[in-house]
Amino acid sequence: MSDYNLQDLAEALNGQAVGDVALQVTGACEPQDAAGSLMAIATSQSYVERLPLGQARVALLAEGTDWQALKLSGAVLVPRPRFAMANLTQALDRRWRSGRPEIHPQACVEPGAQIGAGARIGAFCHIAAGVVLGENAWLGSHVSLAEGCTIGPDATVMAGVRIGADVRIGARFVAQPGAVIGADGFSFVTPERSAIENVRETLGDSKGAKPQAFVRIHSLGSVVIGDDVELGANSCIDRGTIRDTQIGDGCKFDNLAQIGHNVKIGKNCLICAQVGIAGSSVLGNNVVLGGQTGVSDNLFIGDNAITGGATKVLSNIPAGRVMLGYPAMKMDAQLEVYKNLRRLPRMLKEIARLKKSLSDPDNRP
Repeated sequence: MSDYNLQDLAEALNGQAVGDVALQVTGACEPQDAAGSLMAIATSQSYVERLPLGQARVALLAEGTDWQALKLSGAVLVPRPRFAMANLTQALDRRWRSGRPEIHPQACVEPGAQIGAGARIGAFCHIAAGVVLGENAWLGSHVSLAEGCTIGPDATVMAGVRIGADVRIGARFVAQPGAVIGADGFSFVTPERSAIENVRETLGDSKGAKPQAFVRIHSLGSVVIGDDVELGANSCIDRGTIRDTQIGDGCKFDNLAQIGHNVKIGKNCLICAQVGIAGSSVLGNNVVLGGQTGVSDNLFIGDNAITGGATKVLSNIPAGRVMLGYPAMKMDAQLEVYKNLRRLPRMLKEIARLKKSLSDPDNRP
């Protein structure tokens, strides 16, 4: 991919190029590391203050920043530098969808698969019969698309991704290496009522249920994913038991997320690393689950709810609520509990001193 000059970048970022707009930009870096044709990314005042530590000639800055006082030769000024980084990094990413449209000779495309125009299929990919792959799709090496799955146009599916039978995915899908969509759900049953069922009902008493072998409940549903969804590396979305697991438009998943069978997730949700959502839970729109959040099964989380890192959700969450902790509580209440826990050792010492003084009249205050 060719390099850009400041004017090119300003147009791509809907910003303003100032100074020597013909200066070439070959990459981006943090301000203290900038030199030559590398653009310094100063998304906040703290980064602007680091510019003198490097040798930057050009920088990405917020509108109104005095770029000349920073002794730069040129700059691109934008209303929100952090948002501009999305288009900037895409323009400078030489890895993104690299290579020309072709089917690698070591890929296996079975008869009956439909491959859209402009697609690129890497080495050792397997495309089963009945697959429909949209236009301009880019598949890395070792990608597996099972029978009957459908992927919309402009997909980017990286190395080692596995997509199961009859999965349906919308446009502009992105999957990082190792993601798995459409594996069987974790559904097992015992011939007689199990200890697990009794404990769920009684909240602690297994009622002496006898040990039994578990028998698989097969997953007859599939997975349906909307447009503009991105999956992190090694994230997994299980197929539904009877109905489909559903992921709404615009959802973004970090690495190692696990979405159980029958889960339904609304639009534009952000699912961070190591989140686990158990079967049949429902998330509204614009929900954010912080890293390592765990959501129990058959729960509902309302629109715009947010959980902090390592939150464990054991009951429904209403719309707009911000939660933290184990079990999940309103964030402000959880922080107050934490502060009180830290005070406990001092309070216990004070109580012990008072008890001693009460039992010994000579030592009363």
